[in-house]
Amino acid sequence: MDKSNSLNAMVDRYYTKERKMAQRTVKEILIKMRSLSQLMVDLGFAAIMEDDIELAHESAKIKRALRELSYQLRIEALMVSKLLSKGSDIEIPQLANLLQIGVAAKEISDGIDDLIEIVIRDVGIHPVINLAYRGEIRTMRLVVEKHSLLDGKKLKDVEIDETTGFDVIAVRRGDEWFTEPNGNTKVLFEDVLLIKGKDVSIRKVQEYVKAKKK
Repeated sequence: MDKSNSLNAMVDRYYTKERKMAQRTVKEILIKMRSLSQLMVDLGFAAIMEDDIELAHESAKIKRALRELSYQLRIEALMVSKLLSKGSDIEIPQLANLLQIGVAAKEISDGIDDLIEIVIRDVGIHPVINLAYRGEIRTMRLVVEKHSLLDGKKLKDVEIDETTGFDVIAVRRGDEWFTEPNGNTKVLFEDVLLIKGKDVSIRKVQEYVKAKKK
């Protein structure tokens, strides 16, 4: 193999590697956008059902995170397009599909304003909503206090009776969201836990996020 062919092979390997990295980044962004979009809608409805302004604010925080992800998606989609082989007939349609997902996510996030505005107006929830929601699964926002039983622990390390029926649907640490927490997820002081479960289980988890009494 002459020097020219060797150089071309090196360039091809470089662009192949870069293309795969860019495509993997796009995939990760799309997965994150899907998870956050679902969580945002769930919290928006939960805010109404619970008449909880803090849940409404969490939903608004997700909207801002989605806006940033949508911008990242556009950047990475253009990068993938640039790295694709020139002359491909499917390059432009594929790029358009990626960008359309970003537009759709924005429309979903814009629609959440109509939901949380009901709570922000603070005019109270109609009795029919309370009647329909009574006895059902609740969603609540809990903040981990310093030196609580959960502070610095993995979720699996805390012995909470699973028969009470609860689920940690997300953890927010500052501006970072963990939308699929599991037993290995470590919880820290000031983390925001979004819990879904029965009333009795919610009260139990509340005990674990409060600071220990001296």
